[in-house]
Amino acid sequence: MSMKTTGILFMAAAMTAMSFAAAPAMAQDRERTAAEAPAYPRGAERRGVEGYAVVEYTVNEAGEVTNPVVVEASPEGVFDRAVLRAIERWAYAPAATATDGMQQRFDFSLGG
Repeated sequence: MSMKTTGILFMAAAMTAMSFAAAPAMAQDRERTAAEAPAYPRGAERRGVEGYAVVEYTVNEAGEVTNPVVVEASPEGVFDRAVLRAIERWAYAPAATATDGMQQRFDFSLGG
C-alpha cells in the first residue's frame, strides 16, 4: 500500500472516530471556508480515553481564527492541544468586522 493511500485511510479512520459539531456563534454566523479535524491524541487513543473539548475564538476581518481558548473539556487537558492546533488552521469568509464569541465543540470517540 502506498504512503499516500495509507495517509488517506488514516485520515478517513480519524474522521470517523472523531467528529466536530457546530455550535452557534454568539455574534453573527460566518461562512467557514476551511476546516481541519483535530488529530486524536495518541496517548488518549492508546488508553481508550474519550471526551470532548469546546473552543471559543474570534474570527478577524480577513477570516482568520485568533485567540482560541478551550473553555470546557472532559477530561480536562487531554484534547486541548489537538483542538487548538486544528482550529488555528480554520478559515472563514472575509467580513467588514471581526466576529467574537465563536464556539466549536469537538467530540472524541473511539467507537464507530
